[in-house]
Order: sequence, then structure tokens, then C-alpha cells
Amino acid sequence: MNDRRTAERLVADADERLRLTAELPARLAELRGWAYNGADDVRVTVDVHGALKDLKLDESALRLGAEELGAQIVELSHRAQQAALAEGVNVLGDALGDAAALDMMRSAGLATDPDAEVVPYTPGVDPNAGRWEVIPPAR
Repeated sequence: MNDRRTAERLVADADERLRLTAELPARLAELRGWAYNGADDVRVTVDVHGALKDLKLDESALRLGAEELGAQIVELSHRAQQAALAEGVNVLGDALGDAAALDMMRSAGLATDPDAEVVPYTPGVDPNAGRWEVIPPAR
């Protein structure tokens, strides 16, 4: 089998990457991360920049006192932003590839799986194509 891509395939792949790249700002703007405390009486939702988008406080959360409540909101906002950033890296990885996504995760201080296989991004190419076991149809 010839692994070389045709000029048409290369152009189509480039067009797909341009489309994904053009959609990045809108997709990233929509991302949200959320977190809640153990008692589930404080919930925060933030965007990838850490801006607070929603805060839900159960009446029981007010018993924590201002200082403790404020500390929990800050901590939960940080955890929620980490979740939003991780999702943002996934979105960026769709356009930029696994290697770039892994670099972004490391620079953002997000946890990475050291054993995860990093596959270079090649639009239109299935990196698992050589691993598929095709089951022939029953006759």
C-alpha cells in the first residue's frame, strides 16, 4: 500500500486544518470548567481564563464564614480552570496535533500521562489503521 498522500488529499487536509483553526476562538470561548466542594454546597463555573461564570451557594455554605467561604471559592475556581484548560488543550490538539497539545499541557502545568503514545497529527490519516483487525463478514 502506498503511504504517500495525493496532492488533492494534501490540499483537503490543509483546508481541514484551516477550518479547525478558524473555529478555535469560538470553541475556546465556549469552554467551561466547574468544580464543587465535598459538601456540594459551593459550586463554581469558570472559563479557560479563570473568569467566574457561575457561582452557586447553598444556604448551608454561609455557615462556613466569610474567610473559609472565600478560600473555598478561590480553590474551586482554580480547580475548575484546570479542568477548562485541559479541555482547551483537547480542542487545540484537534487543530495542532498531539505533540503540540502535550507541550501545551506541560506549559500550563497540567498533569500528563507519561505512558501515553504521542501520535503526530496528520489530517485525514488514521494512526491506528495498521492496528485494525477486520472481521470478515459471515458467509
